[in-house]
This record gives sequence, C-alpha cells and structure tokens, in this order.
Amino acid sequence: MNEFKYGWKSLLAATIGTMCGIFTLTNYSQGFFVGPVTSEFGWTPSQFFLSYTVLMCLGLLTGPLVGTFAEKAGLRIVGVVGLIGHSFAYVLLSFNTGSLPLWYLSWALLAILGAGSLPIVWTGVLNNWFQKHRGKAIGITMAGTGLGAFLLPPLVEFLISNYGWRTAYRGIGIGALLISLPVVFAFFKEKPDVAAGSKQDAARKIAAWGVTRKEAMRTARFWILGMVLFVTVIVIAGLLSNFARIMTEQGFERGAIARIAAVMGLTVVAGRLLVGALVDRFWAPGVAATFFVLPTLALLLLIQGDLTVATGIVVGIMIGLAAGAELDLLAYLTSKYFGPAHYPKIFGAIIAFFTVGAGIAPPLFGAFAQAFQGYTTILTISVGLLVLSIALFLALGRYPAADGTEAVEAA
Repeated sequence: MNEFKYGWKSLLAATIGTMCGIFTLTNYSQGFFVGPVTSEFGWTPSQFFLSYTVLMCLGLLTGPLVGTFAEKAGLRIVGVVGLIGHSFAYVLLSFNTGSLPLWYLSWALLAILGAGSLPIVWTGVLNNWFQKHRGKAIGITMAGTGLGAFLLPPLVEFLISNYGWRTAYRGIGIGALLISLPVVFAFFKEKPDVAAGSKQDAARKIAAWGVTRKEAMRTARFWILGMVLFVTVIVIAGLLSNFARIMTEQGFERGAIARIAAVMGLTVVAGRLLVGALVDRFWAPGVAATFFVLPTLALLLLIQGDLTVATGIVVGIMIGLAAGAELDLLAYLTSKYFGPAHYPKIFGAIIAFFTVGAGIAPPLFGAFAQAFQGYTTILTISVGLLVLSIALFLALGRYPAADGTEAVEAA
C-alpha cells in the first residue's frame, strides 16, 4: 500500500475538490432552489431546470477545453482556477431579479468558469501516484460526490428556510471555496518524475505511456466508451432526476420516497468504493457489465409495479450502486485503455458525452411521461438502453500491454 503512503495528500485534495466541484454542488442542491426561485419570479419548474440543460450541454465544449488547458498549464492551476470561478458564478446566480435570459446566461457562465472543477482534473492527478491501486483511488475521489450528497441537502434547506435562496447560493458557493481551496492549494500536486535506474525507468515508462487525443479518437474504443457513457447517463440521470415522481406513480407517499432516496444516496458512495476495489482485481468492462445488470432489474421491477417499501428500497439500492459506479468506471477505463500521459485531454473529450446525456435526460424522461401518461414507456426503453450498454462494455476487449504498445499500434 506504498502508493497510499506517498499519494494520500493528492488523493485527499482530489476528494475534497470533487466534493466542492461543479458536479456535486449542482446535482445535489438545485432541487431545493426550484420552489423558492420559481415562486418569487413566476417561472415554471421546466423553465428553471432548462438552466441545468444549458450547463450540462456546454460540457461538449468545456470538457475538451479543460483537458487541453490541464495538459498545458498543469492540473493544479486549472483546479484552483476552476474552484474560484465556480464560487464566483454561484454568487452571481443570487443577484438575478427575475430575468430568465440572464438566468440562463448565468448558468452558461457557471459552466465555463467552473469547468476546472470537473472530475477530469481531480481524477487526472491520480494516474501517476496510483497504478496498482488506481481503481481504489478513483473510487475514493469520486466518493466526494457522495459526501456532498450527504452534507448539502440539510445545509441548503437550512439556509433557504432561514435566510432565503439568495443567501443559500452565496453560502454554498463561498463555503465550498473556503473548504476546498486551502486543501487543494496545499496538497494537490502531480507526482514528480521517477528517478533514473533500471527498475525506475521501467516504472516510469509504464506510468508515462499514453496515446494522444487525436490517436485515441481514431480507435473504436474511444467511441465505444463515449457511446456507453452517453447511453448509461441518459438512463441513470433520468431515473435520479425523476425518481420522486416515478415512485409517486408507484403509489408511495413522500415520507417513504425520502427514506428510499436516502438509502439510494448511501449506496452511491458504496458503489464508488466497491467498483474501485473490484476493477483493481478484475477486468473492468466485466465489472461494469455486472453493475449495470442491477438497474436493468430495478427497471423491470418498476415496470411490473405493485412495489412494497422493501422492494422500493431494493430498487433504490440497485440504481444507487450503478449511479456510483458510472463515472468511476469511465475514468478508470480511459486511463487503462489510453494511458495516463494525455489522460486529461482524452477524458475531457469522453466526458462531453456524459454532460450532453445528463443535460437532456431529465426533460426527456419528463416529456415521455407527459406524452404517454406515465413513466412505463420510457422505463421500458431504458431497459433496452441498459442492455445495449452492457454489450458495449463487453465489446471493449482486453487491456493494452503495460507500456501501451498495443494501444499505439491500434491507433
């Protein structure tokens, strides 16, 4: 476990950066703002949540750009700038006086200024610190989202109830910066080059191999990874964003839904840690295929209907485990198939598939539910999408050689 002995500082900083970054704060806080903001301005929930679509779809541009900047300027600089920009943009949201175009523009600015706090940066630092235990390190880092999911809801609800939604936006924006910036500034560092020597040279060669983004994009694996991420995030993000309404349609009361959602939130953390441990020991695409059998079974239970609270909790656990595994698997698979040398650029391009899928999933699920008088149709389609994703994971094939020679030849 020497990797953890020497790399724990960067791992800690990456976890805190993930917890306070744009993905976590946005995904686990906006549900609390929709009521107060729409009530004050007379907007509909759909108008409010279109801002999330704007944010995520801009990831098509910001993801690849962050990867390019990180490779040129360094992960630490990009991460620090991203945290500061993210905080500033959150404070800016609080000054809106009812202009919907300005609201969308503010979210577009958030996507740009906060892009440096994306997981591209936080997972990128792990590649050279961790080789044998890279999966565990990615799992721990991405568990930062679970910590945010645990801490944010009561904090945001307290601030809104006692001080209003404007103070809440300012509080979580500035608070996230005050927590993360000192830790990231002090501990978030890339591993120095390995000293010369026969064994060290071999280790350095393994640690430093990697195809370029241009070479990666010529391979089938790049597009398979992008497609499987796009497909899975549509299903998972659609389920998570519409979960309360889906369970209400199943006949559950708000209290029961809250209990099921709480269990699901805990299993997101468990999924991140579990998948990290498993991919260090087993073929990662096989692990991924196994994990995504779980939400497939959950969907079949939902389609069948007549759920009890107990089976509802089982559904929440199966969805939560897959939600926790998703980005961890893609980060690990990117580094494993394309190498760490140009990881930020390549993962930045692949994560663009994620952001677009996450941006369109919530309104897509809602539109289908409205058009077909319920969620059964979109849930049935989602079963097919998950079966497709399992096949795509298995199509990735074996890993390249340890020094990446097979990947270079394939490119």
